[in-house]
Amino acid sequence: MKRLQGKVAIVTGAGSVGPGWGNGRATAVRFAEEGAKVFAVDRDAASLRETTEKAAVRTHLCDVTDGLSVKAMVQSCLDEWGRVDILVNNVGGSAPGGPVEMSE
Repeated sequence: MKRLQGKVAIVTGAGSVGPGWGNGRATAVRFAEEGAKVFAVDRDAASLRETTEKAAVRTHLCDVTDGLSVKAMVQSCLDEWGRVDILVNNVGGSAPGGPVEMSE
């Protein structure tokens, strides 16, 4: 039995900018190889397509700097598989300022 058989994983940043493998893509592919149902998330459709060529994953376009986009992405995963067992928050965004100046 594979180590992640039947688990549901969301992996953000599952695409990769430029040639080669990024951490998110490598994680998504490895989790799929280990039996997980992977919800691969990125804001770049072409990059996600490349990830699907390497593993059987579901994809979702999402900008993780947008709270509504993240909420919709999680709901889409829940609608598809009913739960989330693993979250790999591989990507994030930053903006100038501290917590007081940020909206979320």
